[in-house]
Amino acid sequence: MAAMRFAVFDLGSTTFQLLVTDADDDGTLTPIFRDRVILHLGVALAAAGGHIPPSAGARAAETVRRFRDIARRVGAGRVLPVATSALRDAGNREELAEMLGQAAGEPIRFIDGREEARLVFAGVRASVALGPGATLLLDLGGGSLEVALAGAGGLRWGESLPLGAGRLSAEVLRHDPPSRDERREIRRLVEEAVAPLVERVGREATPVRCVVSGGTTGALARILAVRRWGTPPPSLNQWSIGLDEVSELGKELSRVDLDTRLRIEGVDERRADLLPAGAIVVTSAVGAFGLDTMLVSEFGLREGVVLDALGLASGPEPEPADLRRRSVDHLARVWGEDPAHVSLTHDLAVGLFNATAELHGLGPVEREWLSHAARLHDIGVRISPDRHHKHGSYIVEHADLKGFSPDEVAVIASLVRFQKGRDPRPSHPPFARLPPALRGACTSLEGLLRVAHALGRGGGHDVRDLAVTVRGDEILVRIAGTSNPEAAATEAEAAADLLGRSLGVAIRFEPALMGRATA
Repeated sequence: MAAMRFAVFDLGSTTFQLLVTDADDDGTLTPIFRDRVILHLGVALAAAGGHIPPSAGARAAETVRRFRDIARRVGAGRVLPVATSALRDAGNREELAEMLGQAAGEPIRFIDGREEARLVFAGVRASVALGPGATLLLDLGGGSLEVALAGAGGLRWGESLPLGAGRLSAEVLRHDPPSRDERREIRRLVEEAVAPLVERVGREATPVRCVVSGGTTGALARILAVRRWGTPPPSLNQWSIGLDEVSELGKELSRVDLDTRLRIEGVDERRADLLPAGAIVVTSAVGAFGLDTMLVSEFGLREGVVLDALGLASGPEPEPADLRRRSVDHLARVWGEDPAHVSLTHDLAVGLFNATAELHGLGPVEREWLSHAARLHDIGVRISPDRHHKHGSYIVEHADLKGFSPDEVAVIASLVRFQKGRDPRPSHPPFARLPPALRGACTSLEGLLRVAHALGRGGGHDVRDLAVTVRGDEILVRIAGTSNPEAAATEAEAAADLLGRSLGVAIRFEPALMGRATA
């Protein structure tokens, strides 16, 4: 089935955002275009006593018209406009609905707090590998904070609290930087509002993870990423950050005025005024629930709206391994050139991993990384056969693979990059971002992939059968099932230097004496 192109207009309290994405029938989303305009409707709503002023409404309508024009120009087949906190709470909501609906060319869908939480969770579970146990979800917008609890059966419940970063900035903050009393007041409001939900969660489940989403939390994560890596990875999806890190950053942002804040590396100037309040809301809420880390989700409401239109927004979340595999499968379908060669290389790499497990000491997690890298090792061939390893690595790094942390994406991108040529080295940014332990694992996996690639050169019509024997400080690999085992052995031996050095052994390849290799 051909992908359908959707355009989502997310009409939020602080920002109006446009997402144009292709969607496969299995729920795989491929974003095509994004745009956002800061309108601060939540601030205008608070300042005008619960109504959106005509001037703010006119700007909103003009923004929606521009989104509609973009959607038409890029060929979106369906337009899905949704309005959240500020618009749904406005006293002149009906008037706004008519004006914005005309601008969009579609009726505006006003979603309440629980519906917003449901759609946000649908986006999150399509992006973050959740796994067993209960998940606490916090989605911070300009007008509200959505709190939801999910388990194996999907979303259990969701509540909307009037704790948006824009709303609290407008209602509480009168000084720049915020005074100590103002910071305490925001913290008090958050703790008071979430207290009943903390009790409810305590009665129903013990969350094993907290997932945060929304523009403000993403902006905070980006600052921390700059401090950790210098040049952050393209995607921070599924990055785990500590509550203490965000808390310290929040204190720093609250102690300086806006001009100083804007000079802090990594600060998004469009959200700089909301960051102090946003950091207090996030840290106060996460701390109130007794959690000390949070996972960043780059999918949320907009992606959930598309999945809902496909009928895929409800039900149990996918198994983590399935989410990752689907994401890799999609990338391989889009860029793959020789499925038979890729499949054989994959099987050989995993087989070599299993056969040498006692030497490299790696486990199921690392085997899965190798499996995915083998599936993707040739995706750069369509761009350049000679430099496919470099182009393939770039594609992996920028493909927004779902279910993987930034470190895992960096491992896979590094494996694709160094499948030939020089050894893995820190001049390659994804490899440089890895902690030392992962660099060591990556080097061993790279050695296995290089050998598998050399052995699988002939593709499906020339399948090799391997038998691996480990004898002290030597590995003997017998090759059969090919019309020219001597040539395969020679090529594999030329590619085996990195693997031998990483495992501390000599590696010898020889043709099997009979038609089938035996250990």
